[in-house]
Amino acid sequence: MASLDCEVTMIKKVLIDFVLKNWKAILIVSLLAVLMLKFGRDYRLMQKAYEIQSQSHEAQIEGLKEIHRSEIIEKQLLMESHLESLASIEREYEMTIKELEEEKRMRRGEIIRKFSEDKEGLVKDIETTFGFEYVP
Repeated sequence: MASLDCEVTMIKKVLIDFVLKNWKAILIVSLLAVLMLKFGRDYRLMQKAYEIQSQSHEAQIEGLKEIHRSEIIEKQLLMESHLESLASIEREYEMTIKELEEEKRMRRGEIIRKFSEDKEGLVKDIETTFGFEYVP
């Protein structure tokens, strides 16, 4: 046991001499090891932040795509509604044109009838309609 204690003491002395002689190199290697561990941790944190940011951007893009899809559908519905309204207005226009033509035809027939049968009534109608006086 005594020789074992002697060997341990000798190893301690050699180790202490080595540390005292090379303390600068040991300190540099220790600091480099600490820096490598710190840089590795920082890199992992930056990579995790990048992945989170990337996922957030993808979620935002998907949200924007969904908004765009709903706006397109809304625009299509509005366009269909406008086209239906336009078709309805065109139908009403055509019906009104036909009614006006029918009324015009009937009015023309009435004026022709008055011209041949009741000239005095026609003169009075013209005077009241246009506001001028008939001079024979």
